[in-house]
This record gives sequence, C-alpha cells and structure tokens, in this order.
Amino acid sequence: MKGALKQYTKSIIIISSLISICLVLFIAFSANYYISRMSKNNTELYSAYRISELMKSFKSNIIVLEAKQRGYMVTGDGKFLEAYKLKESETKTYLKSMEKYFSGKPEEEAFYKLKELTYKKLMEAKDLNSSMNAIGIPGGNNDVQTSGINTMTEITNTVDEINESLSKTTKSLLDNSVEYVSASKNWSYLEITLAILTALAAVVILIADINTRNKLEEELRVAKKLADDNALMKEQFMANMSHEIRTPMNSILGFTELLEKTDLNKTQTDYLMAVKTSGSNLLNIINDILDFSKIEAGKLNIEKISFNLLELLDSLKVMFDPKANEKQIAFKLVVDEKTPTYIFGDPTRLMQILINLTNNAIKFTQSGEVKLSCEIKSIEHDIVQFVFKVKDTGIGIPADKIASIFERFNQGNTETTRKYGGNGLGLAIVKQLVEIQNGDISVKSKEGLGSEFAVKISYPISYENKIIPFEHKHIHLKIKSDRPLWVLLAEDHILNQKLAVAYLTNFGLQVDLAENGAEAFGMIKHKSYDLVLMDIQMPVMDGYHASKKIREELKSDVPIIAMTAHMMANEREKCTSYGMDDYLSKPFKEVELFNMVNAYLGNKKESVVIPETKSENAETRGPQPYSVIRVEHLHTLSRGNLTFIKEIIRLFLDQNPTEAIELEKAIQQKDYTAIRSIAHKMKTSVGFIGIEQLLAPLNQLEDLAMREANISDIASIFKDVKAVCQRAVTELNALLTDMESTS
Repeated sequence: MKGALKQYTKSIIIISSLISICLVLFIAFSANYYISRMSKNNTELYSAYRISELMKSFKSNIIVLEAKQRGYMVTGDGKFLEAYKLKESETKTYLKSMEKYFSGKPEEEAFYKLKELTYKKLMEAKDLNSSMNAIGIPGGNNDVQTSGINTMTEITNTVDEINESLSKTTKSLLDNSVEYVSASKNWSYLEITLAILTALAAVVILIADINTRNKLEEELRVAKKLADDNALMKEQFMANMSHEIRTPMNSILGFTELLEKTDLNKTQTDYLMAVKTSGSNLLNIINDILDFSKIEAGKLNIEKISFNLLELLDSLKVMFDPKANEKQIAFKLVVDEKTPTYIFGDPTRLMQILINLTNNAIKFTQSGEVKLSCEIKSIEHDIVQFVFKVKDTGIGIPADKIASIFERFNQGNTETTRKYGGNGLGLAIVKQLVEIQNGDISVKSKEGLGSEFAVKISYPISYENKIIPFEHKHIHLKIKSDRPLWVLLAEDHILNQKLAVAYLTNFGLQVDLAENGAEAFGMIKHKSYDLVLMDIQMPVMDGYHASKKIREELKSDVPIIAMTAHMMANEREKCTSYGMDDYLSKPFKEVELFNMVNAYLGNKKESVVIPETKSENAETRGPQPYSVIRVEHLHTLSRGNLTFIKEIIRLFLDQNPTEAIELEKAIQQKDYTAIRSIAHKMKTSVGFIGIEQLLAPLNQLEDLAMREANISDIASIFKDVKAVCQRAVTELNALLTDMESTS
C-alpha cells in the first residue's frame, strides 16, 4: 500500500512538475509574445517619430522655398533664385527619404499626392523663371503666380492631412506600447509566482524576461530623443576637428624644418615667430573642440581682439614660400595700400581660413603661380570690408561640381582624392567659419585653368592703443602716480621671482612676495594692494582657487592679473571665471609686463612697443660661439645691466640641472603629474633665459603627460630636451666666466 502510495505521490509530483513546467513555458511564451509585439511596436513608433520630424522639416523647407520664389517674383534678384535652387534639392531629398516609409501605409495615397503637388510646384517655378527671363519684368506672369499660390495651398493642406494621420498613428502606437507593457508585466508577475513554486530554471527565464522588458522600456523612453539627436552631428564634428588640427600642424612642421636650416639671425627670428603663430593656432583649435559642437547652432565663440593684419599676412608669405618653391611655382602676396595695420577680430579664425585656402591652392597647382591678395572694397565709419582672394593656375573645378564644392566630404571627384589626398572637409569648414563671422565666400573656376576663392568679410579698424616707440636702452619705464603703489607678486619659481621683482621695482612700484596662493590670500587679508600678479601653478593653493577665495571670501575688487605658461586657447576665459581681471603669458618681456601693469595702475590709453633692432655691434663681432643661448636676448632682458645678467645666469645654472634630473626621475617612475608640473616650470625659466627652441618640446611633454601618453614618446622628447639643457649650461658657464674675467 505504502509502495503504491509512494508511486502515486511520485506520479502526482511528476505530473505536477510537468504541468508546472508547461505552465511556465506557456507563460514565458506569452510574455515573450507581448515583448516581441512591444519591440515591433517601438520600431514602428520610432519610424513614425522620425517621419513626423522629416515632415515638419519638409513643410518648413517648402515655406522657405515659396518665400525665395516670391522674393524672386517681386525683385527679380538672382540671389533669391540661387537660394531657391538649393532648397529645391533639399526638398527632393526629403521626399525621397519619406517615400519608403509611406509604402503600404494609410497615408500612401496622400503622400503621392504631396509628391505630385511638390514636383508640380517646382515645375511652376521653372515656368515662372522662363517667363521672367522672356518678359524681363518681376511678376510678369500672373497666371503662373496664381497657379503657384494654389499649388502651395494644396501642398500645405496635404502636409497637414498627413501630419494629422501620423499623429493618430503615433497615438495608436503609444497606446499599444502601454498595453503591451501592461500585459507583459501581468504575465511576468504570474511567471514569478509559478517560478517560486516550480523550478530554478523558471527563475532564470524570468530574470531574462525582466531584463529584456526593462531594456525595451528604456528604448521606448529614448525613442524620441534618438530621432532628434542622431549620430551624424558627432561624426561631422569629430571629422572637422581632425582636419583642422592637421592644418596648423603642417605649418609648424614646415617652419621647424626652416628654422633648423638657418643661423641665429633676423630670418630665423621671422621663422620662429611664424612657428609660434602656427602653434598658437593649433592649441586654439584643440581647445575649441567643444565649441565646434555648437557650430550649427551659431554659438561658436569668435574673439574680438586687436591684431596686426599686415604681420598676419606676412607670416603667411613666410609660411608658404618654401612649399611653393618646392613645387617650383610662384607664391605672391598683394596687399592693398589702404589696408589698416591693426583691426579688431579673430586672428586665429582668419589665419585658419587663409591657410586652408592657400594650402589647397598650392596643393592643386603644378605650374604657374598662387596669389593671395588683400583688397579693400569699402571703408565706412571705421568698418573695413575686406576681400581676401586666393587665385591659382591649378587643375580647376569641373563646372558641374562648383555648386557642391563647399559640401562636406566633397572634393570634386574621386580622382582628386586618390591623387592629392584629403577628405573633402576643408572648404566646408572654411565656409562655416566665414559665415559665423558674417562673411561670404565664393568661387570662380575653369577646369584645367585654375580657381579663385574670394572671402568677403568686415572688420573694425583698431585705435585701441597709442603706440609709443622708444630706444629701450635709454628710456626708463615708469608707472606715473602721485602715491606709492603696492603690488603683490604670487610666484613660487625663484628665477621668475627675481626677474619680476626687478622689473616691477624698476617701474617704481613697491613689491611684496608670496610663494603660494594660500600665502597670497593671507597677505591680501591683512594689507591693501593696488595690484596682484598671480601665478597659476603653485604649491599649497594654485592661483585659480586663491583668486576665487579673494573674490568670494574677502569681497576684494583688487585687480588680479594671471601669469601662466599655459598656452590653451580658453585660458583667458578660465582665468576670468575664477575672478581674475586679465592674463599675461610667460615668458613675458619687460615691455609686456609694463604695458599690462600700466593699463591698471597708470595710463590705460598708452602702451609701449620696442621695435625690432639688432644688438650693438652684432655684425662686427663676427660668428657667435653659442648655438643655444642668445647673448643679445640677455642684454635686452636686463637692458644692459651686467650684474643682473650674471645673477640670472647663476640662478638658472643652480636650478636647471636639478629640474632636468627631477624630470628624468619622474619619467622613469611614470609619474605623469610630476612630469607635467616640472615641464611647465621649466618652460618659464628657459623662456626667460632665451632658449626658445626648448619651448615647443616642453609644451609637448606637458601635453603628453596630461594625456598620460606612451612613456617612450615622452622619454624620446626628453632626450632632446636634456641635450639642449646640457649645452645651455655649458654655454652659460662659459659666458659667465667671460663676463667675470672682463669686469
């Protein structure tokens, strides 16, 4: 009996288990069924959202199309017709994008009606154009105009009809999604109950189903966002940046090569300045990467600063002459004699535009010449309308490709890409940069004969500074004041301290010294100062946070000028955000420090400029025994004060070898923070002493350390830095010995 009972119990258990398993499988199948329905419904919902957005864009586009047509009808201005043709192409693209979706949909008949009306509208516009060309009078064919208005009304009504139908479809799909989610949850709850009573396998299935359901619910929440924020903008943004970073890099490499081939003379100085300009452009572009994501919204920051236009154009001549000579073509720079020296604008963006156009012209020209010209179209109320032209005798552009030459990823034809390289982004970016500055760019070209790009852009003339030239060895720089002026210098580097204190004292100022931000904060708390010179990178507390505490806790409005070797494009904005008033790049010259301090403590309208001059007896002394240091720079730095020169040299000889050893140790230990800090500190000292060839590699070290790049790349650059430092120490020791023996 017991045996029979056990057998019966076993049978009941087996049957119950089988029934439970079947129920679990049935429930799982049902839940998965609704999940699949929900997934399919979500896909349809996404498509409906996307088409709805496309239809909105289409309607907006057709309205603009009508406006351009009416503008042309009223004025007869060809610009309206050109704009109309561009919008016509976009309208056809929208129709093509939507056609596949409406196939088999309730709105299919209305869509094809819309398509027929749109093409009818486009044909009416062509008839109107032909009519106007024949009559020669705007608005000459009233029948065509009336027909166009009727067609536009029908198009608008049809679009509204489709949008209404899409709204109903979307609402239905949303209701279905809610229903499927609800049904899926109900089945899942039942599945959980049975899974607890039956088997661990059911629990696994349940977890899988819940995860899938949650994932699909998340997809439902982001479906609308995915329709708006597509990946195209990101790809375009990164592609633009990749291209623009390479443009100034080519300039840097070219000028570096030129610099290596020259002696320490005026020519080398010109090349060095060109290298600095290109390097600055590169850093500005790198730091504007985030700003470029705002290009389409028109929010890219454009600087408004005073700059020397003639120097900028001359640097382009120096920059591209070697490249043109390599190809045995002529490169000419023609500047209108009425061109003002100083203008207000963004020199980096202007340089970027002209570099791109000139580089393209030289690249596509095998013989003949490339000419860069700066013309003055008009000067009204101190606003100059410039026309920058880049003309070449290169391969030219096919007539059927000119209209699309400014489109992204367009290089005319695939043969151009294969032969000359590139990705077709340069001109698209140039067009964006020109338009952001309220300018206009156009092109004229004949295939096989060459091209001419013209950039029309306006800049105000700059009268900001009154320039006072002087012979710096015989004039003393003094801040004019009827009372003692106190300056707080916050600086941790002893060489920088010595130099800045010497300059400030010579200006007639009283100077207190703080070696970190915390010490500076405490001194300002207990004493009133007329000006604060704040180094950015200091121990204990950096200049950023010290300035922020001074503004927020002490409520002090004392002018604070940042001093830093950081060359980032947004450094000025960053300093301002922490409460600083201005920004001075290190290494700075005496006149640069004077102009900055004088602007806050003396005459804000005056600044001083030292003209480029050769050192005394530079030509009579014959070849110089030094390949790294520049004796004339040290004399300029001290204005002939030999005692000060010797003191600066001794400080450098004490510090530089120690810093080099510390940097080498940090590289061996892969201490990126220390590498960055030491390289930053060394930039200032080598800059002040005049070893400018070390600035670029030290900048590289700092940048690579910040990005924690491959340590072998850092070590390779340091090897060159170390060799130059050792040579500098040897030459400075020799110079110091020579100075002491003759004193």
